[in-house]
Amino acid sequence: MPKDSVKSQGFSNEGVQLPSVVKNNNRNDELAGSEEYAKPLTRAEMEALLGRALLRPSRVTVKGLLILQGLVTIISGLAWSATGNQFGLGSSAISAIFGGLIAVVPGILFAARAKVLSTRANALGLTVFALVTGELLKIIATIAMFILVIMFYPDLDWLPLLLTYVLALKCYWLAFILRK
Repeated sequence: MPKDSVKSQGFSNEGVQLPSVVKNNNRNDELAGSEEYAKPLTRAEMEALLGRALLRPSRVTVKGLLILQGLVTIISGLAWSATGNQFGLGSSAISAIFGGLIAVVPGILFAARAKVLSTRANALGLTVFALVTGELLKIIATIAMFILVIMFYPDLDWLPLLLTYVLALKCYWLAFILRK
């Protein structure tokens, strides 16, 4: 077989430079001088960098956000009840209330889970795990509630359901804007 063929090059060690052995395997020492290793900033450094107002706690609380979502649900239900019979709970109003509940109830579940788990563990890994599992619970509850409403409410009116659901979810954006 010729020396310059592909097969001979694949098995030959000639001309291949082997990496030098790292004498110190301590990763922290290796990263200490690199750009990848960033020392966490202190509160004073964060205030100098971002300003004092940005580090102030938000005025919007989880309880306030859930109340706002409930109010949006009630207002939307009342508005959709005006489109049906004279201020009665027609299928549009009930669908709107279901749409708001599909947004509010998973939010309450997430908030309750976050509250319970935040009092138990202060470790960063456990807090992140609690938030991720809480969000998973929220997604599963939302899907389950949509399925339950579709299966057990035959007079479902899709427009009020979805419109109220989206309006209740937009309360998060409103809270973000009003956080200062």
